[in-house]
Amino acid sequence: SFTHVSVKVIPSRVFKGISEDIATILISESDSIEKIEVNAFEDLPNLTELLIRNTKHLVHIENGAFSNLPRLKFLSICNTGIRVFPDVTKVFSTQLNFILEVYDNLHVTTIPSNAFQGMNSEPLTLKLFRNGFVDIKTHAFNGTKVDQLFLNDNHNLGIMHNDVFKGASGPNRLDISSTALEFLPSYGLEPIQVLVAESSYSLKKLPPLDRFVHLVEARLTYPSHCCAFRNMRMKEPNSLLLLFENFTKQCDNPLRTYTNDTL
Repeated sequence: SFTHVSVKVIPSRVFKGISEDIATILISESDSIEKIEVNAFEDLPNLTELLIRNTKHLVHIENGAFSNLPRLKFLSICNTGIRVFPDVTKVFSTQLNFILEVYDNLHVTTIPSNAFQGMNSEPLTLKLFRNGFVDIKTHAFNGTKVDQLFLNDNHNLGIMHNDVFKGASGPNRLDISSTALEFLPSYGLEPIQVLVAESSYSLKKLPPLDRFVHLVEARLTYPSHCCAFRNMRMKEPNSLLLLFENFTKQCDNPLRTYTNDTL
């Protein structure tokens, strides 16, 4: 654990020679750290958790800073001053149930294309909330298996490009609550089982409803959206979306949480 560290730079291969003894790294509460160099966290075969938190003067994490971490299960980069989404494409973790946390980074405005490719090949959870995101680029999740994707409370997030999920598997759960999104991408919605869009007042129009072929739970801002599911006439009588045809009573209900358990 490194708290109140006084150095300005975490250099390349800083853990060389003790790499096999390290399972957890916590860097926090530092007003001095400004930069993390390439390969700073490289070849740490037993590292399972890496947390960088409350380092508001950290403005630059070089590409390749996280490299070859096969046992890493939890990576957290929170409340920093970075301007660019951190490069996690060389992590090469092989662990199940991998979790990436990137939140409270108010100067990061974009999730780039292929942002997570190479991080982990198993289904993963992405907690990407309360950042400065304005947009998410095309193919951002390409090459990943996304189980849960949390984009909630990115208040300036207004654009998810139409091909943002191309090349990805999932997400199974998508949370876009309290964002400025006006539209969802029309491609890649089929895997979604849980859609959460509470306090998403700009999202006044949904994509074609037949894209949500596996949806079983929806928590939405506008009751009319759930009514739209009710009113849809499916060509395939066995479609899961027929579970929503009993929404008549809920359409005028202020409670906007709907699952097939309530039908």
